Amino acid sequence: MKAIVLHRNGGPEQMKYESIATPEPGPGEVLVRTRAAGVNHVDIDIRNGISGMEGRFPHILGVDAAGEVAKVGAGVTQWKKGDRVAPHFVLSCGTCANCLKGLENICLRFDILGATTWGSYAEYFKVGQHHLVRLPDNLGYDDAVSAYVPFATAWEALITVGKLSAGETVLVNAAGSGVGSAGIQVAKLAGARVITSAGSDTKLKRARAIGADHGINYRKKKIGDATLKLTGGLGVEIALDMVGGDTLKETIKALAPGGRLVTVGAHAGEVVSVDFIEFFRKHISLHGCGRSTKAIAAQVLQLAADGKLKPVIHKRFKLKDAGEAHRLLESRTVFGRLVLNP
Repeated sequence: MKAIVLHRNGGPEQMKYESIATPEPGPGEVLVRTRAAGVNHVDIDIRNGISGMEGRFPHILGVDAAGEVAKVGAGVTQWKKGDRVAPHFVLSCGTCANCLKGLENICLRFDILGATTWGSYAEYFKVGQHHLVRLPDNLGYDDAVSAYVPFATAWEALITVGKLSAGETVLVNAAGSGVGSAGIQVAKLAGARVITSAGSDTKLKRARAIGADHGINYRKKKIGDATLKLTGGLGVEIALDMVGGDTLKETIKALAPGGRLVTVGAHAGEVVSVDFIEFFRKHISLHGCGRSTKAIAAQVLQLAADGKLKPVIHKRFKLKDAGEAHRLLESRTVFGRLVLNP
């Protein structure tokens, strides 16, 4: 099969398009033919060796995909050749205390597809039979891979963890990111008023087109001050941040008394100095998340198939051009998702 193989950490030039042996599914495993693979910031972190997740070389990136079952290993009963599926990137063990309680997203012995195991930047990949979600019949592969991780992450953050309610006002940062553009739509579907932030007026215009009520260009205005002005000095009930650094501090300032902050990433700064006096005086809650369950994934995929959530695709690439896709994502000019088609 053809695959993008990483032999060492470094820039996009380290991603080599090569012919390698197609994996063979073992007992309880499923081989999936990749029809579409998503390009994520975590792929860049893994490529650069700064993800905090240890892998071994040679390595194949790719934490999400959509495709069909090509072959099943011994003992597989729930899938057959031709089934349309997507892998759940949290490769849970299924037997630890948390998995047995239904908390597979905080499995105590998990792997991550494309990080600690070979991923989806290839014509084929294999996972355990309980690591797959069935795709709705009327959802295309590109839309499925563009919906899965962003919408599942945003849903877990805003609905499952953040308890967003109709009528509340929410701040969603990084409007142009996959999770940001998904978060805007999830919040609107829940009946919320949406304020979003981005680094360009062009991205904010596109954010309004998918449901945002107000936009803040953080290069021109402070997110905290602008949000307070838009809310009459009160602040927002809930905020979704995937940026970290100074943006996280501004987001805390934007919260109303009793507000909830849900964080799923920190590419602009993982270590942040925070004044916790503001936290307890304002009764602020901070929630960390970012690993959804298969049940959440199946729910958002069906909502996408029903047209209630609409995946945003910025550009498609051939698999051999994965390095070009990485360069584009690193340029920070992307709105939505980048898709690789093997």
